[in-house]
Amino acid sequence: MVDEIYNRNGHDVPLIDALTAALGPSNGTRTAQAIVAKNPIWSTQTTRFEIWSDIARTALKRGIYIHPDVHVGKAQWCCSHADGNAWFDDVDFPVSNWLRGLSYVARWAKEHPNIVSMSLRNELRESWNRTGLYYNWATLVGNMTAGMDAIHTANRDILVTWSGMQYDQDLSALTAGKNILTAPCYKCTAIRDARRRDPVVFDVDVHPWADKLVWELHLYSGSEDIDTGTCDVIEAGLYRNGFNALGIRPNAAGCEILGGKGKDKEEYCQRATRLTPVIFSEFGHAQDKSLYGNLLQDCIRGFTTRHRVSWMMWSLAGSYRIRSGTQGLVDTWGLTSADWSTWNDPATIEGYWKPWLRAMNVSRKG
Repeated sequence: MVDEIYNRNGHDVPLIDALTAALGPSNGTRTAQAIVAKNPIWSTQTTRFEIWSDIARTALKRGIYIHPDVHVGKAQWCCSHADGNAWFDDVDFPVSNWLRGLSYVARWAKEHPNIVSMSLRNELRESWNRTGLYYNWATLVGNMTAGMDAIHTANRDILVTWSGMQYDQDLSALTAGKNILTAPCYKCTAIRDARRRDPVVFDVDVHPWADKLVWELHLYSGSEDIDTGTCDVIEAGLYRNGFNALGIRPNAAGCEILGGKGKDKEEYCQRATRLTPVIFSEFGHAQDKSLYGNLLQDCIRGFTTRHRVSWMMWSLAGSYRIRSGTQGLVDTWGLTSADWSTWNDPATIEGYWKPWLRAMNVSRKG
């Protein structure tokens, strides 16, 4: 979005142009007209950020907070190693454009008091398009620090969520204060002379945005490297990979399985060097009876409830304008029906999600 504004000498793209580019002239025009019919304050020439601003103002009236989240640099379904959006300076992830986009949205957010946070980047991962990129902790820290700087310079009030390695599953080197030149991570590019260099540890507190940082983590059953076979190992993995920053107690049984006994166990489930907010910002499952008894979802439910971990599940939307080339695709993982008029599966809303929400004890509505 922001790149297109820069390409148009500072002028945003009208609704009709955005939709016809995505859906084609016929469906794009039909969809734009349907949107305007339901929202008479807009015309087909209303621009995207004008629409965003109207949505933000309406959300403010309803007491809803907003968190702009950067998923991709080129609009498409996310995420894979080969989609061009995987790692810094991937095909569709030029770092300079990403930084100016963060700054632009952070400045825009100053107009809306209910935009309280932003993300840096969703589900960073190894690129299979540009194999010469350095995929490791040092590259992550350098670029994400620049992203934090870009947002904080533009908007000093906003919170910023920082995602981890390997599809946002791992922040272990950062929360535990490990040497980022030698700390292990899945598929990391080795730094050959790292042992001859002075250790480098990421210190949040030397930055002016230290109290604006929020860690975020994801976990799905399709993980390439994380064991999701028992609740003990799931909880130990979550602790090690970043939730240790909440100051919670680790799952000792899981730590012993994954790290061994004695000193090895303590090393695997190492305490965080600094208390920092951490949210479970993505997990998900099909919305049907298979949700009941699903090991990973039940373990996440227990973990978040017991430790009062803030969470968001994928997804709310019951359908997409377009996803992977399919227009009007129905999302069986979405909470709402395809037209958003009701729940996708009312039984799981009543029997699974509402009890979970009540158990979190953060809302009187259920």
